Amino acid sequence: MLLKEATRRMGADVAAFGSFIRDDPSHESYRFLVACDAVWCLEYERRAWYADDPWLNYAREHSEPTRAAEIPIETPEQRSIVDLAEEFGVRSAAIIPAPTGGKVTRVGVLCLGSSTIGYFDDAGFTALKVAARSLAMELHEWWIDRIKQELIADKRITPEDLVLLRRERLGHSTKRIAADLDASTSSIDSRFQRINTKLDVPNRKLAANLAAEYGLI
Repeated sequence: MLLKEATRRMGADVAAFGSFIRDDPSHESYRFLVACDAVWCLEYERRAWYADDPWLNYAREHSEPTRAAEIPIETPEQRSIVDLAEEFGVRSAAIIPAPTGGKVTRVGVLCLGSSTIGYFDDAGFTALKVAARSLAMELHEWWIDRIKQELIADKRITPEDLVLLRRERLGHSTKRIAADLDASTSSIDSRFQRINTKLDVPNRKLAANLAAEYGLI
């Protein structure tokens, strides 16, 4: 497995990569790839710690890799999350954000962990950041493509649907879309209604936002 081999080559003991959509409670998406004891991530999911996670919160706001020790722990919930990581041998960690462009909220974060306190404190961290950032972005792009293919298959999204969703994302009106596609406005509205039903959202704006979040457009 790529993550396990990369973790070994970078000198870390364990690694976990998470991919998250953070601002869409009606279609939350949390995915993990792990090179560690899976119970760690299962317990994390059971407690639904996404909103409180200091390492994930860092990745939401920053793109620069950092040492976990440099991220402030400000609440008891955050302390519990870090303590849980330590229970599974993560006494030192590097946090590698993998942001997504295009004004979408999906974010990835790679955690490299070591059982050795201060393992990432030496000068070698600068070189490690370069390799780890590349790995984080590769994993993030792989996850986005996989999620995209799953959603297309599960919701039966067609290429024609994607055309409409892209245009909605660009802010095009029904009238403009109809004129460009040589169709009636009523047929365009009907097609959007069918898309809304497929994606289980109440309107076309949310459909386009969801499509963007999941990498469809």
